[in-house]
Amino acid sequence: MNILVKLATLSSVIPTMLAFAVNSTQAQTTNPVLPNTSPNTILQVKRQSGICPSTFGIWTASRQYEGGGEFTVIADTAAIAGLADLTSSGKKFVEYTAPLKRAYASCVGRGRDQDFGYQVRFQNGNVIFRVQLPPDTPSNPNAFTTIAILTSRPYVKWQIAD
Repeated sequence: MNILVKLATLSSVIPTMLAFAVNSTQAQTTNPVLPNTSPNTILQVKRQSGICPSTFGIWTASRQYEGGGEFTVIADTAAIAGLADLTSSGKKFVEYTAPLKRAYASCVGRGRDQDFGYQVRFQNGNVIFRVQLPPDTPSNPNAFTTIAILTSRPYVKWQIAD
């Protein structure tokens, strides 16, 4: 092969590779952003002892698509606690812990979202936030797609198939 044929072949391949690279980059998901609104899901905290917040806020969002849905959950631990840390996870659950601010360090209590199984517990000077996925069924499998910390708060994204 002479040099002109090689250059001609290379010049036709490069634009195709560049177009693929640009489209691949655009198809990637964007980094999550903390909403600039108040949490839209409020759990009532049932106090057992100590000084507790009366409510616990969670930002929730869902997106339905053909064949399933995607759910995003961000717990507002920063309003009452320090930096959250992922402390335990499995195939169907994830749990975060954050040290409570001094005003709530004595709190012992809990709250739960009845629809989705989001739970919060207050004990031993910590707030513990847990997302428990529903059991899989043959027609409705589900799984976590993202488990992270977003601006010191628990961040979870999960999907379910219809």
